[in-house]
Amino acid sequence: MMHVPVVSDVLLVGGGHSHVLLIRRWAMRPLPGVRLTLVSSSAQTPYSGMLPGLIAGHYDVDDIHVDLRKLCAWAGVRFIEQSITSVDLENRQVHFESGRVQGRLQGRLQGRLQGRPALGFDVLSLDTGSTPDLSIDGSREHVVPVKPVHGFHARWQDLQNRLNQPDAKSVSIGVVGSGAGGYEVVAAMRHVLPAQVASIHWFLRGELPLSGRPARVGELALAAAIRDGIQVHTGFDVVRVEAGKLNAADGRVVALDEILWCTAATGPAWPAAAGLSVDQRGFVSTNAYLQSVSHDFVFATGDIGTQLDTPSAKAGVYAVRQAPYLYENIRRFILGDAMKAFSPQKDFLSLMATGGKRAIASRGSLAIEADWIWRWKDHIDQTFMRKFRDLPPMNINANLQRLPDVLKHRYALSTATDATILPAMRCRGCGSKVGEQLLERVLHSIGASTLQAGTTTLSPAGDTAVLNLGGDHLVQSIDHINAIVDDPYLLGRIAVMHALSDVVTVDVRVHSAQLIVTVPTAVPAIVERDLTQLMAGVVEALSEENCLLAGGHSVEGDELSIGVVVNAVLNRQQDKMPEPSVQAGDVLILTQPLGIGTLFAGLMQQKTNGSTINAALGHMLNSNRSAAQICRTAGSHYMTDVTGFGLLGHLDRLLRGLQAGASVDAQQVPVLQGALTLAEQGVRSSLWPQNKQVLDTIVVDPELADSRLAILCDPQTGGGLLAAVPAAQAVNCIAALHAAGYDEAASIGQIDSTPTLSVH
Repeated sequence: MMHVPVVSDVLLVGGGHSHVLLIRRWAMRPLPGVRLTLVSSSAQTPYSGMLPGLIAGHYDVDDIHVDLRKLCAWAGVRFIEQSITSVDLENRQVHFESGRVQGRLQGRLQGRLQGRPALGFDVLSLDTGSTPDLSIDGSREHVVPVKPVHGFHARWQDLQNRLNQPDAKSVSIGVVGSGAGGYEVVAAMRHVLPAQVASIHWFLRGELPLSGRPARVGELALAAAIRDGIQVHTGFDVVRVEAGKLNAADGRVVALDEILWCTAATGPAWPAAAGLSVDQRGFVSTNAYLQSVSHDFVFATGDIGTQLDTPSAKAGVYAVRQAPYLYENIRRFILGDAMKAFSPQKDFLSLMATGGKRAIASRGSLAIEADWIWRWKDHIDQTFMRKFRDLPPMNINANLQRLPDVLKHRYALSTATDATILPAMRCRGCGSKVGEQLLERVLHSIGASTLQAGTTTLSPAGDTAVLNLGGDHLVQSIDHINAIVDDPYLLGRIAVMHALSDVVTVDVRVHSAQLIVTVPTAVPAIVERDLTQLMAGVVEALSEENCLLAGGHSVEGDELSIGVVVNAVLNRQQDKMPEPSVQAGDVLILTQPLGIGTLFAGLMQQKTNGSTINAALGHMLNSNRSAAQICRTAGSHYMTDVTGFGLLGHLDRLLRGLQAGASVDAQQVPVLQGALTLAEQGVRSSLWPQNKQVLDTIVVDPELADSRLAILCDPQTGGGLLAAVPAAQAVNCIAALHAAGYDEAASIGQIDSTPTLSVH
């Protein structure tokens, strides 16, 4: 059976509680022909109910975060990690923030993302949370908002590190915000920071906190704060913030070293700017079906949405309860069925942590504090998080279901005479090409035509490139990869960097490239969206490498893939390909760490987290051109890229035909974070069984751990380079690589006089 074609795109913006629960439901019961894509500014999203426990030290970072990349990989949902800046409702597109991919955790090498084009959608759902209200004079410059969590947590860790220094001085910390969030934050900090280390201040606008709750709840929270040694400033209406200073309306001034902001939030600016109907605080106005009242193809849940007829507090409990309604209503909207109304309850059980392992439970006028309530709260929170940690096995044939009849008719796919999409009716051969006008629109939209100039010309038909090489020698290489990532833009960049690695190992000038692209079968609008994203990544990467795009070919198939032919010319000082040469004692230098294949295999098995994949992507998006030049300058006359055959496979091929061998110190080989742990668990790439056959021809230390040996045979997509460098230049070469941003470049062995490859 062939894959169901994609006929509609649902775009989820934001990794809030509603969306992560929706994704889990969608994975269990997808709508055939409808593609789900999640766009989030981060690969991890916090569960807000556990943030106080993180501050208090009861949990670590991973405990309170849902791994969006891992969740989406499990669910078959596309994931794009980037912030959006605006929404174009007329053309149904979102626009992205320019910047850098969230790559290596510490590295300087990160792929540029300045050219990512707008992403189209048919249905849009927003669950981005809220934005801190920084309208008070000076607050934008001088406070630390508690949300977004990643920014606050980084500042909190920095503060803790400073306070842990032997010569640390006591600090005063203020928390502004009288709601439940403000109380939980101030209580958690008081619990973890001794009084001699920090004085904790809580600023309330009124006389009691939690003004929206019954007085009994506020009285309990206030009493607990005073009991725990928190200095409470009641009736403190902040009117101005200065550096290290809070100013109240009644003239009071309090000096502070740190000011944390946990006040009522507002909506971001872009929904109103897009033309969506919003309430007075900037939140998207929705109806009972969670649809925008102004644009029915837009949904909004969690803090970002406000139901006009039944407004409720901005609390995570509502986002959780909206999730099944959002799931059903998006499906029903697409299918044209009647939708389900969501009616938020007027009151709900509230559980507030009091710093230590105690909590206050309240509902209505009833409120009680006890340690067993914290255990109850912890059980509820952990149960929620287990939904995303312990993901069940998925049906791999989920995308082979039947396209609903209503979608066939809507997209005119119901008759053999209009067989523009049904898989059983798709033509083969040239009949499977992507349409000419669609291709023209894509190339025009990304400005690809401007790159076809100079010494490269296209035939009038646009399908043949004439390369004027000026008598130089052509160096040509070809590579092809399928979608190792489900973000077409990143795939385009990775494919270019991966293909260029084959030629930069020779002293060449990169000239031009040609492509062959397979796009998944879909309606023309979807194909155009995918090609636009993919080609934008390709063109941007080629431009950075001073490489012309000289045409290509496209075809439809079951999955996205891309092949790149790279044309280069030998530098003019050479009249032939230089003869490889190595000397005994030459040092083997690896420019980037290994483990890419293992990490992505682990992702398919729900064993890899998003942060380690991000670290791998940071390397995969890097160009090897500078590394190759540094190694050549150091005297290397022999290098290879480390890609599909793994380190040992490529080294073995490099040594063939030479009267020399090599020894590799496996302990010195840099490995990506998390890859060795996965290898110890038996995780292997599907190509690994073939790659490991090289072990039959080399000498392996029997004491070497199987996991480390597995990494040496791990296939790399977008891997680094392996160069043989004269021993006298090795230290300088590695220093130059580090200075250029190849932070993990390392010496891993040497060339030997005996023609044997050994690993120890």
